[in-house]
Amino acid sequence: MYDCIIVGGGIAGITAAIYLKNANKKVLLIEKGTMGGILNKISRIKNYPGFTEIMGPDLASNLYSQVKDNEIEYILDTVIDIDHGKTNKVKLKDKELECKYLILATGKEARKLGLPNEDELLGKGVSYCALCDSNFFKGKDVCVIGAGDSAILESLYLTNICSHVTILNKYPKFKGEAKMLKDLLKKDNVTILYNSLTSSLNEKDGKLESITYTQDGEEKTIKTSGAFVYIGSTPNILSGLDLELDGKYLKVDSNMQTNLDNVYAIGDIISKDLYQLIGAANDGMIAATSIIKKLNQE
Repeated sequence: MYDCIIVGGGIAGITAAIYLKNANKKVLLIEKGTMGGILNKISRIKNYPGFTEIMGPDLASNLYSQVKDNEIEYILDTVIDIDHGKTNKVKLKDKELECKYLILATGKEARKLGLPNEDELLGKGVSYCALCDSNFFKGKDVCVIGAGDSAILESLYLTNICSHVTILNKYPKFKGEAKMLKDLLKKDNVTILYNSLTSSLNEKDGKLESITYTQDGEEKTIKTSGAFVYIGSTPNILSGLDLELDGKYLKVDSNMQTNLDNVYAIGDIISKDLYQLIGAANDGMIAATSIIKKLNQE
């Protein structure tokens, strides 16, 4: 029996684990992928306190070091199901764990364009992670599809590796941070196509060859070796729990508790105004301190 199990090893989940462990509570952290979560797919971070600039994987590595230094128990596994009752039973592939309190920190995953061939071309020209796949396109012409911070940030990263980067932005302007956009506009190997809506991913011999898009009502096609898609993300909501939603996100109170007793949610899966790393860490701290108070009263 654990005092608390945290599902998700991103910055929110790890922050919660550190606070619980420091309060001498029996805590378990479960991460299905790589410790640090989405940080491992972010090329650089320039707005996190304490770092002028840091690569996402480096920050993830620092967090993982904190997990080990604090002797926080963790498992790299996938949660199959959760039963909520007087206690929470967390089911993995080959075992079942039990806890008094549960924190969900399962984050987001990249949203897809929803176009034919998209799934088939994944890893064959289509990518959702510049940091992961950029070396496959070294010296080649690529496209980035998106209009926000992620599209700008990853385009900047790709300009240092690829021959040319064309950005397909379906809006008349970017929605991203002004300073990052200013940095992007200084690059001489970037072309920005505004009012350009991607309509098809075209393949040849099983690989992406070109992208068809509509710009100001006119259909056009651009040849490209790669398409990096950054059109937002959707929260990873685990099934098996009758959780109240606010749109696609989980609804929580000021202590990060969901509508279910002793079940909390933090980070990118909850409904809030801003989705930033520092906010995710704050969510983890709030949930952990709330649980610590309840445990100390038992």
